[in-house]
Amino acid sequence: MTGDPADWDNQLVPNLDFYAADADWSAVVEAVFELGLFRVFESDSEPGCELREFRAAAEAAAAPRGRHLELFVVDSGPEPTVSRIDLLAEAPGDPTFRHCCEGWGLVQLHYGGPFGAQELRWSHTNHNSEKRAAAWAATVPRLGDPAAWDWPAVSRASGRLNRVIRRMAVSRIGAHPVLPHAGRLIADAGLRYEYGTGIHATPSHG
Repeated sequence: MTGDPADWDNQLVPNLDFYAADADWSAVVEAVFELGLFRVFESDSEPGCELREFRAAAEAAAAPRGRHLELFVVDSGPEPTVSRIDLLAEAPGDPTFRHCCEGWGLVQLHYGGPFGAQELRWSHTNHNSEKRAAAWAATVPRLGDPAAWDWPAVSRASGRLNRVIRRMAVSRIGAHPVLPHAGRLIADAGLRYEYGTGIHATPSHG
């Protein structure tokens, strides 16, 4: 399910925050396809375009919206819901809509990556729990009945992906796996201070 993370409760499991940079992301996306457990969609379409389902790792990794993905565990539930979002055009000819991919049991896979020269943000995986989906079902009726999803299958597939990502890591910072290119970036940029949603070159002033 998409939305503002500030509105989510703590029932999103399993979550994995990890450090990835540059070619790490392509390697993660390749692992998703190699597992053979998922259909892969962009979270949001480009303005004025239909939502894309990716058929190959290279296609997803190179796409403009290929760093924010929704993974549908095959045979785990209803087809993902594609919702249209109307946009305000700032000039004649500007796109007036985009689409987003939604579903109670979808697994999110998002790339954080470098932010400027002094921060590397977490990439992460996550998905709803059955408990949270049931609690929100009346509020988001367009997504249907959460009971239609095979929640154990969703958790198993998400867990397998998390284990693959952990095995790709060359080190850890706290609880967060560090993938190879991220490790080099962290060392080269002198990133030492972990707070907020990533690791920074300077300490927090808050």
